[in-house]
Amino acid sequence: MNPTKLNWTIAALLISLFLSSLDQTIVSTALPTIVEKLGGIEHISWVFTIYMLTSTSVMPIIGKLSDMYGRKRFYIAGLLVFLIGSALCGAAQSMTQLIIFRGIQGIGGGMLMANTFTLLFTLMPMEKAGRYQAAFMSVLALSSVLGPTIGAFITSHFDWRWNFYINAPLCLIALSIVSWSLVEGKKQGAEKLKIDYAGAVLLVLTTVSILLAMKLGGAEYAWSSWQIIGLFIVGTASLIGFLFVERRAAEPIVPLGMFRNRVVAGTSAVTFMQGALMFGSLLYIPLFVQGGLGGDVSDAGNALTPMMLSVMIGAMISSVLMRYVTWRVSSLLSMIVAGVGIYIMTTFPLEIGAWPVRFDMALIGVGIGLLMPIAQTAMTTAVDERYQGVANSFVTFFRNIGGVLGSAVMAAIVNRQMTAGIADGAAKLKLPEDQLAQFANPQVLLHADGKVPSAVLSMLKGVLIDSIHLGFWFLTFIAAIGAIVALFMGRARFDQAAYIEQRKRREAAV
Repeated sequence: MNPTKLNWTIAALLISLFLSSLDQTIVSTALPTIVEKLGGIEHISWVFTIYMLTSTSVMPIIGKLSDMYGRKRFYIAGLLVFLIGSALCGAAQSMTQLIIFRGIQGIGGGMLMANTFTLLFTLMPMEKAGRYQAAFMSVLALSSVLGPTIGAFITSHFDWRWNFYINAPLCLIALSIVSWSLVEGKKQGAEKLKIDYAGAVLLVLTTVSILLAMKLGGAEYAWSSWQIIGLFIVGTASLIGFLFVERRAAEPIVPLGMFRNRVVAGTSAVTFMQGALMFGSLLYIPLFVQGGLGGDVSDAGNALTPMMLSVMIGAMISSVLMRYVTWRVSSLLSMIVAGVGIYIMTTFPLEIGAWPVRFDMALIGVGIGLLMPIAQTAMTTAVDERYQGVANSFVTFFRNIGGVLGSAVMAAIVNRQMTAGIADGAAKLKLPEDQLAQFANPQVLLHADGKVPSAVLSMLKGVLIDSIHLGFWFLTFIAAIGAIVALFMGRARFDQAAYIEQRKRREAAV
């Protein structure tokens, strides 16, 4: 590809990555206004949940289909689906419609995420690999930081619908660029390949059932309820069926044999742990700031900025580091740095100042960022070229799965500890336990100022901080497991000569 087309293609990939990532957070600050206009406050959480479910579910499937039939067509299809979903979201007349249209938008976002990093890896010049990867990881982190801010600005100065309509011109720009600039060779023998429809259906059923159970369990339904147990049963049965089908499929959606590779298996596991660390920190650091330091919602949101910005720093470091050390060392370093930062959170007392928390968040962010480019590159280089799409899509897939499962377990630990702590505190203060039971929900406790005596409020905040400490002990354990897994990843590293040879073969085929 000539330099001009390459630069334009990379720009289009950056735009689409920014959009697909931004739309996971931009709606958060607009939701109160959306509920005011559309109603349906009881379904508000589904605006986020449905996007996560649909985007995560389609990633491995689209990654595999792209390996079989070419990436350009599925990338363009992803842009079109995302564009249509965004337009429909903006035109929604009820909360039910918005949730359905967010699901469509999530499918488009998942299609984009499944191909973005694979296209980047196959296109970027070797001598600029670190620079390109750092840029993409920076966009990924920035979109998480800027999403709520952009959403608040649009909702305040324009209309909440423009949080979705704003995607249209950017999607059209990216679509025009990719249609012109991205040149892809014809896949030889693609017409003879058979799509694994049974595997695709079972994978979606497995993913949706298990993620839904983890999202709803302990929140909308009790863990012992028939709804949650039923979802786990469906998810488990679907997983068993999926593994059975994949072992016999001529062209499986997920080639299980690739997990015999220590790099693929290790990177998948470590990325799963990374998701738990990242999502758990994003969920409970703001609660710590707001509950322990007495900050407001704005302070809680701003507490995440050092973490997300330092993710970029970690990504830049690892983009250089991968040239000199093995995947094992890079992954181990990521788990150690993030794990140390999370352990420090367990030591912070109730009266800790804001700056120590910010510095610690930056440390956690660097640790998480170190694995970002490493995971994508390690997965892509560890498998045969015809499996690169599905392998690459599994990085984001496992990160999302780990994030949902990890944050669900952490929430269960925190909530259980709060319930026990409030019971003990009520006994010591000689208060009826049932009067304080409502404060076992951290969100209720954060709005308790002025509603309970200061001594009771102090006790409740102490219980909250102790409970969050226990949750971060769980994340520290997860980081330790991730470090142990990293030790078994072998001595493989980035092979520059093999990469250049692979690029030459691909370019010759175009």
